[in-house]
Amino acid sequence: MSELPYQIKIEGNPSNGPTGKIPFIKDKKKLMGDSGLVQRYLENEYDIDFDKALSDRQKSESLAFTHLANEHLYWVLVYSRWMEDDNWAVLKPLFFGKLPFPLRVIVPKIARKNLAKALHGHGIGRHKRETIYALGAEDVAAISSLIGDQDFAFGDQPTAVDASLYGQLSGIIDAPFDTPLKRAALSHKNLAPYCARMRARFFPDLKAA
Repeated sequence: MSELPYQIKIEGNPSNGPTGKIPFIKDKKKLMGDSGLVQRYLENEYDIDFDKALSDRQKSESLAFTHLANEHLYWVLVYSRWMEDDNWAVLKPLFFGKLPFPLRVIVPKIARKNLAKALHGHGIGRHKRETIYALGAEDVAAISSLIGDQDFAFGDQPTAVDASLYGQLSGIIDAPFDTPLKRAALSHKNLAPYCARMRARFFPDLKAA
């Protein structure tokens, strides 16, 4: 979106990032984590304004929906992948299948237990399964209403919030996991086409699962 040249590196170990999470960027030998901080770094370092076409009110809405996607809907997505046994069976070999024995037996159990603690600490993991998915369904309904019949969140051009919305929605809709969250997202007729537009624009070589 910044139109800066970049290379993608697949990082399987989040601890290599500056905040112990992924994604992160390396620019001019500097590591920068957290997508919001990355955005501000790019804006300041390269004189970019991802939201230059937005009004002050739209910028406020952008910030609110960015947090909805990254700090709430994200955790419903995590729950659907890590805590649902059928999906965990698919996810586990993707994350840990290349580890040597006995690490590929021990590490996944520890990682899943830590994720359960993180979900509980966040608060969403304290709810029953149906409540978690109901909260996620509210999130995707709100996002669907924001987008409406527009190509992107605020019109015919993507802005910063679209990066967050697409990041979470693609993880729900395009990934090969059948969950109540995915079914809730697909019940909104504008969300799958929205993901397809973002994918075609920024990741033309990437195919949906």
